[in-house]
Amino acid sequence: MEDFGDDKMLYLRDTWRQGTMICDVVPLNPSSNGVWPEEKFSDPNINVHFWSYTFPHLQMIFLIISFLWQFLHFFLQRLGMIRFTSHMLTGVLLSKTFLKENSAARRFFSTEDYKEIVFSLTAACSYMMFWFLMGVKMDMSLVRTTGRKAITIGISSVLLSTLVCSVIFFGNLRDVGTKKSDHTLNSLEYVVIYSIQCLSSFPVVGNLLFELKLQNSELGRLAISSAVVSDFSTSVLASALIFMKELKDDQTRLGSVFIGDVIVGDRPLKRAGIVVLFVCVAIYVFRPLMFYIIKQTPSGRPVKPIYLTTVIVMVSGSAILANWCKQSIFMGPFILGLAVPHGPPLGSAIIEKFESAIFGTFIPFFIASSSTEIDITALFHWKDLKGIILIILISFVVKFIFTTVPALFYRMPMEDCFALSLIMSFKGIFELGAYALAFQRGSVRPETFTVACLYIMLNSAIIPPILRYLYDPARMYAGYEKRNMQHLKPNSELSILSCIYRTDDIRPMINLLEATCPSRESPVATYVLHLLELVGQAHSIFISHKLQTLKTEETSYSNNVLVSFEKFRKEFYGSVFVSIFTAISMPDTMHGDICMLALNNTTSLILLPFHQTWSADRSAIISNSSMIMNLNKSVLDAAPCSVGIFVYRSSVGRRTINDAVSNLSTYNVCMVFLGGKDDREAVTLAARMARDPRITVTIVRMITTDENAREKSEWDKMLDDELLRDVKSNTLVDIFYSEKAIEDASETSGFLKSLSNDFDMFIVGRGKGRTSVFTEGLEEWSEFKELGVVGDLLTSHDINGQASVLVIQQQQLMI
Repeated sequence: MEDFGDDKMLYLRDTWRQGTMICDVVPLNPSSNGVWPEEKFSDPNINVHFWSYTFPHLQMIFLIISFLWQFLHFFLQRLGMIRFTSHMLTGVLLSKTFLKENSAARRFFSTEDYKEIVFSLTAACSYMMFWFLMGVKMDMSLVRTTGRKAITIGISSVLLSTLVCSVIFFGNLRDVGTKKSDHTLNSLEYVVIYSIQCLSSFPVVGNLLFELKLQNSELGRLAISSAVVSDFSTSVLASALIFMKELKDDQTRLGSVFIGDVIVGDRPLKRAGIVVLFVCVAIYVFRPLMFYIIKQTPSGRPVKPIYLTTVIVMVSGSAILANWCKQSIFMGPFILGLAVPHGPPLGSAIIEKFESAIFGTFIPFFIASSSTEIDITALFHWKDLKGIILIILISFVVKFIFTTVPALFYRMPMEDCFALSLIMSFKGIFELGAYALAFQRGSVRPETFTVACLYIMLNSAIIPPILRYLYDPARMYAGYEKRNMQHLKPNSELSILSCIYRTDDIRPMINLLEATCPSRESPVATYVLHLLELVGQAHSIFISHKLQTLKTEETSYSNNVLVSFEKFRKEFYGSVFVSIFTAISMPDTMHGDICMLALNNTTSLILLPFHQTWSADRSAIISNSSMIMNLNKSVLDAAPCSVGIFVYRSSVGRRTINDAVSNLSTYNVCMVFLGGKDDREAVTLAARMARDPRITVTIVRMITTDENAREKSEWDKMLDDELLRDVKSNTLVDIFYSEKAIEDASETSGFLKSLSNDFDMFIVGRGKGRTSVFTEGLEEWSEFKELGVVGDLLTSHDINGQASVLVIQQQQLMI
């Protein structure tokens, strides 16, 4: 054998043959020397290509899987499918079905040497981290606070359905299959199938609701709570069953050898004791340690990397311990994840650090690699195919029934019951991982594994589109009753929902509420909703600060809001009633919190801050959030009442109402009236403001002398005239009214520019869908469609006004 000296360390060949000798290189080098390394060996067969090294090989597989699932999802998402389906379909394309055994492509994706261990380890670590992150996101308080409805549905959909399937199987289906065939399904395979089919995993349900943007809906919250109950109960039951199986296999006799089991040997009781000890350590040692880390992290500062590294090392150790205790490797990381306090700063830091890599790269790799053993061609001549399909379908029907019946018992609508049953019957990564583990341990044969995986893929492809059709959360906000300011009775209470996105929104919102002229004769009930982005949790949180106790983790979320609005309430004691809430949810579903709160409290107006804020001299934009902009648009589309978007100008020389009073002057408000229902709603609010002696209101109506140019209906014109006539004749308020003749849109822009510096605030109607000679052609130049044409003009840099702008949209009735 040729002596290669130290250069042999550069190569990754676990074995090669030269002559009659077999050579081995240790340690293995996972990294290559490049795409075109210089040849070192005389025998060309032992010169290693770069893709034969572990890391390049693994990277190429990651790249191929990522490209495939992104390409597939580009098309499948248009059919209403979620990403998990694309991940599984990627695995099917790389499986034995399409890549035949002994082919070059099959050997590339499924190697038989040490690289298979590396790939399996990578997939296992991905699955382990997935469960840890889901544990971090999960709030165990849901188990304590879950109502009877969620508990009943959660237990019925899992435990009762499993029990019924057991009775059905052992009573009637035990002999399904061909008795004389070697391929007859055994009892263990049936038990594995219907046990997994009857599960409802919290991570799977949570991911489905996240993909469908239903986690903030009433149905989504019920499904999450039910899944938590299901997961909690099945985890306890599964651990007990595993322990009992270990006792049976080890033929341990309780009593006579109990002490020996605990003290010496790899015995079931010893492992069970270690599991209990681990849970106690997670609760009483690890969780207090996490709170210590939070205490050591200054407010607003990131968590130190050493803390995050320590947590991940402990997660890996917990997976090893769980495996040694004959539990699934995800059980240890999941328990540690539950012990990590959810939300900021630690839970959020862990999620932000690892979520993108795990969910964007490693989980697709795990799902695809778990699906590569699928072989559809092996099913063509399999005699027990009908039997396994039958047990899968029966399990689905039983679970569907035992989820629907309790929901009907609690008088849920039929469509919502069906939607909830589909959510609880959805299959995803947990079920795939369970079947992969059963296949790896020989509990199910390859054909059974193939059918089960195909069912999971079919289930994940069909249920999401059906759910999108069955359940539209926006329909519950639909307005069938008039909930706006224009149709309120005189001197009745005005209910307003004020939304706070940032700390800078508090003062402008209080100033605007003060301008609505609250009094004992005509009080204002304001519901303040502080909206926070959900980070580090899997489910949304809704807090009523009026009901919560003083010592809770959530009180720190909205301290500034609580203090400021409590002061506002005291200043207007007896005239203002304040209720404060905090909603922590995903940006895509925040509008659901807003609309649901407005619906439940029958508010007449929702006030939203604009997504941009300016510096004091308006020389620069200091905040510009596309998330808030999209949120405002979603609220405008779905709101059950009128909506106002408030563009606040914190500029030099601009005054609040209190500033005006201290300077012995008035706060000047201008309402620009073009016509239509939105403008009529804006006039109603302006007339209410005029009751305040500190505020001077001017209504400027744009008119045209060209009768042919009027595109507004006669009915709208009649309503406009009647409303303005009532406002002008109202002796209780002092409103200045004027009319301005405008011939075309170019004059509109110039006229608004002339008014821009004469007032402290403008109130305008959004005018959605309005066609008018005053704005014809200006729509194409509007930058912010949610403000309407006039509102966009008043906030544009062309006019460069200093006044704040309130844009009103009247409630959009569904009839």
